[in-house]
Amino acid sequence: MEQFNHLIQSITDKGLKPNINLDRPTYIQPEDRIQFRSTRILIILGMLNNKYGLSKNVIACIDFLLRNEAFQAKFIVEYFNGQKNVLKKLSQFKSKSQVETDFNIVQYKSVPWDIRFNDMFLYLYVRDLITYKADENEKNARIQITETGKTFYEKIKDVFPSEINFLELFGSRLVEDRTINIITEVIPNSYWKQNVETDNK
Repeated sequence: MEQFNHLIQSITDKGLKPNINLDRPTYIQPEDRIQFRSTRILIILGMLNNKYGLSKNVIACIDFLLRNEAFQAKFIVEYFNGQKNVLKKLSQFKSKSQVETDFNIVQYKSVPWDIRFNDMFLYLYVRDLITYKADENEKNARIQITETGKTFYEKIKDVFPSEINFLELFGSRLVEDRTINIITEVIPNSYWKQNVETDNK
């Protein structure tokens, strides 16, 4: 107690005011942590790994689906539309019970890009978990998981069971144009009706 009083007296002598906040501490959501978000990107690359890698845009689209589970069933139906295995895919999909659509999320009409994505890619790149490949003009960058990334992915994939359950429906090759079209056109047109005219007569 004497040491505590000495600390208070020292602060007071310097003209400083101790401020003790008795409010509840703010809980930081996993989605706010770059480590969590980056690891989920690695899960995407580990599950959908192919020799060509994935574009940043399709990674953003899949990340959006993993963050917003309410749209996953709709995506499955649209992605496998016209294929005989659509019902089988839906039966394999196990969503959490009572998933609700969050209509307060940002309503977009393009790729749902998060400004932190480049930070996440850098976080993974400097740790030798991903690598970039681009064409001769340094355009159309593709992101691939490295051997180090694959080793890390194998160790942590069990931490993301719902993400794994969803991603394994698509095998190791995702049709990117179809994926981006569903995320940027079909889902916004299906869920976000703005300026809808209603007949009050």
